[in-house]
Amino acid sequence: MSHDLKNRLKGGGTVAVCNTDFPTPRLVEFVGGLGFDAIFIDCEHAGTDFQAVEDLARAARASGMASIVRPWSHEIGLINRYLSCGIDGIQAPHVDTPAELAAIARGITQWEGDHGKTLLVAMIESKAALVNLPKMLMSEAVDVFYIGALDLAQSMGLKGQPDHPKVRQAVEDAICTIERAGRVAGMNVQGDLHMVEHYRRRGVRWVNVHVKAFVAGPARAFLDGVRETLVAERA
Repeated sequence: MSHDLKNRLKGGGTVAVCNTDFPTPRLVEFVGGLGFDAIFIDCEHAGTDFQAVEDLARAARASGMASIVRPWSHEIGLINRYLSCGIDGIQAPHVDTPAELAAIARGITQWEGDHGKTLLVAMIESKAALVNLPKMLMSEAVDVFYIGALDLAQSMGLKGQPDHPKVRQAVEDAICTIERAGRVAGMNVQGDLHMVEHYRRRGVRWVNVHVKAFVAGPARAFLDGVRETLVAERA
């Protein structure tokens, strides 16, 4: 699957990725049935262990999807251990310099499996990373340059404000830089599902979304409707 996604990206295609948030093999299978291309397994901000990663990756394969893991560090032994769980790609967090990126790419080649099919997604999440982005875009080992707006906001002194105009502009500028270099830009649309078309037009071709984004809005609307009905009945 990862090889197919590599080819799709190289051919100008788009990849839809889902963070299941509360990952179980059954939920992964459900998401696969909806038509997503890959699942995102977060091991930086979640407690997903190695056995769970292996089970989730297996469910993704059975559902026709790739599996992408975000580890909590760049440590090569850690990355290779995740690769040995049968995942299809690594989403490396906090990649700030070309040297860090080169070390990650070099480490993946040490893995005993077929590293040529492994997807590498480099997360651009700081002011330093933005400064070094033009040089990092020269790395042919990277499939996707992924902009992390939340951590970028913190780096800019705007913690918790990914929608701040300065952060939004920095994200837009980064997408433009990546697209002009002929590389693939990626990002998480969080709960801004209405912004997907906007970012697609800007050139984003790796689009990540949370399952929670699909549940929260409709659930709140449903509950509001129930409560409004009850109020009307009691009036």
